[in-house]
Amino acid sequence: MYWKPMPVRGVEDADLPQFTIIGYETNDRKERLATGIYQRLSLSFKLQRNIGYFVFQTYLPSILIVMLSWVSFWINHEATSARVALGITTVLTMTTISTGRFLNTLL
Repeated sequence: MYWKPMPVRGVEDADLPQFTIIGYETNDRKERLATGIYQRLSLSFKLQRNIGYFVFQTYLPSILIVMLSWVSFWINHEATSARVALGITTVLTMTTISTGRFLNTLL
Protein backbone atom coordinates (compact mmCIF):
# COMPACT_ATOMS: atom_id res chain seq x y z
CA MET A 1 0.00 0.00 0.00
CA TYR A 2 1.11 3.53 -0.68
CA TRP A 3 -0.30 7.05 -0.91
CA LYS A 4 -0.81 8.51 -4.37
CA PRO A 5 0.96 11.82 -5.17
CA MET A 6 -2.32 13.67 -4.45
CA PRO A 7 -3.64 11.40 -1.67
CA VAL A 8 -6.52 13.48 -0.31
CA ARG A 9 -9.15 15.44 -2.21
CA GLY A 10 -12.02 17.58 -1.00
CA VAL A 11 -10.55 18.64 2.34
CA GLU A 12 -10.86 22.29 1.34
CA ASP A 13 -14.57 21.75 0.60
CA ALA A 14 -15.31 19.95 3.88
CA ASP A 15 -17.60 21.94 6.16
CA LEU A 16 -17.72 21.13 9.86
CA PRO A 17 -19.93 23.28 12.12
CA GLN A 18 -17.69 23.06 15.18
CA PHE A 19 -14.26 22.98 13.54
CA THR A 20 -12.15 24.43 10.76
CA ILE A 21 -9.66 22.10 9.08
CA ILE A 22 -6.30 23.87 9.18
CA GLY A 23 -4.24 21.14 7.59
CA TYR A 24 -3.67 17.45 7.19
CA GLU A 25 -0.75 15.06 6.99
CA THR A 26 -0.37 11.64 5.44
CA ASN A 27 2.01 9.05 6.78
CA ASP A 28 3.04 5.57 5.73
CA ARG A 29 5.31 3.20 7.59
CA LYS A 30 6.04 -0.44 8.06
CA GLU A 31 5.35 -1.99 11.45
CA ARG A 32 7.28 -5.04 12.55
CA LEU A 33 5.12 -7.24 14.78
CA ALA A 34 5.51 -10.78 16.06
CA THR A 35 3.26 -12.05 13.25
CA GLY A 36 5.08 -10.22 10.45
CA ILE A 37 5.73 -6.87 8.82
CA TYR A 38 2.66 -4.76 8.02
CA GLN A 39 2.24 -1.61 5.98
CA ARG A 40 0.36 1.19 7.76
CA LEU A 41 -1.23 4.25 6.19
CA SER A 42 -2.51 7.09 8.34
CA LEU A 43 -4.17 10.45 7.76
CA SER A 44 -4.07 13.12 10.48
CA PHE A 45 -6.12 16.32 10.49
CA LYS A 46 -5.27 19.50 12.36
CA LEU A 47 -8.50 21.15 13.54
CA GLN A 48 -9.32 24.50 15.09
CA ARG A 49 -12.48 24.84 17.18
CA ASN A 50 -14.95 27.50 16.09
CA ILE A 51 -15.77 29.15 19.40
CA GLY A 52 -18.82 30.98 18.02
CA TYR A 53 -20.67 27.73 17.38
CA PHE A 54 -19.96 26.51 20.91
CA VAL A 55 -21.01 29.82 22.46
CA PHE A 56 -24.33 29.94 20.61
CA GLN A 57 -25.12 26.24 21.10
CA THR A 58 -24.08 25.85 24.75
CA TYR A 59 -23.19 28.97 26.72
CA LEU A 60 -25.88 31.35 25.53
CA PRO A 61 -28.85 28.99 26.12
CA SER A 62 -27.44 28.00 29.51
CA ILE A 63 -27.05 31.63 30.58
CA LEU A 64 -30.59 32.44 29.48
CA ILE A 65 -32.05 29.45 31.34
CA VAL A 66 -30.17 30.35 34.53
CA MET A 67 -31.48 33.91 34.26
CA LEU A 68 -35.00 32.52 33.78
CA SER A 69 -34.61 30.43 36.93
CA TRP A 70 -33.87 33.61 38.91
CA VAL A 71 -37.41 34.79 38.14
CA SER A 72 -38.66 32.41 40.83
CA PHE A 73 -37.10 34.72 43.45
CA TRP A 74 -39.44 37.52 42.35
CA ILE A 75 -42.56 35.35 42.38
CA ASN A 76 -44.64 35.63 45.53
CA HIS A 77 -43.50 33.03 48.07
CA GLU A 78 -47.08 31.82 48.46
CA ALA A 79 -47.34 30.94 44.72
CA THR A 80 -45.80 27.50 45.15
CA SER A 81 -47.20 26.02 41.95
CA ALA A 82 -45.64 28.78 39.84
CA ARG A 83 -42.25 28.29 41.50
CA VAL A 84 -42.40 24.51 41.04
CA ALA A 85 -43.42 24.84 37.39
CA LEU A 86 -40.59 27.28 36.72
CA GLY A 87 -38.08 25.02 38.48
CA ILE A 88 -39.17 21.93 36.56
CA THR A 89 -39.06 23.84 33.27
CA THR A 90 -35.54 25.01 34.04
CA VAL A 91 -34.29 21.53 34.91
CA LEU A 92 -35.91 19.92 31.87
CA THR A 93 -34.53 22.59 29.55
CA MET A 94 -31.00 22.21 30.91
CA THR A 95 -31.30 18.44 30.50
CA THR A 96 -32.43 18.88 26.90
CA ILE A 97 -29.53 21.23 26.16
CA SER A 98 -26.96 18.83 27.61
CA THR A 99 -28.53 15.81 25.85
CA GLY A 100 -28.55 17.65 22.53
CA ARG A 101 -24.88 18.51 22.94
CA PHE A 102 -24.10 14.86 23.76
CA LEU A 103 -26.01 13.60 20.72
CA ASN A 104 -24.24 16.11 18.45
CA THR A 105 -20.88 14.72 19.51
CA LEU A 106 -22.02 11.22 18.60
CA LEU A 107 -23.14 12.20 15.10
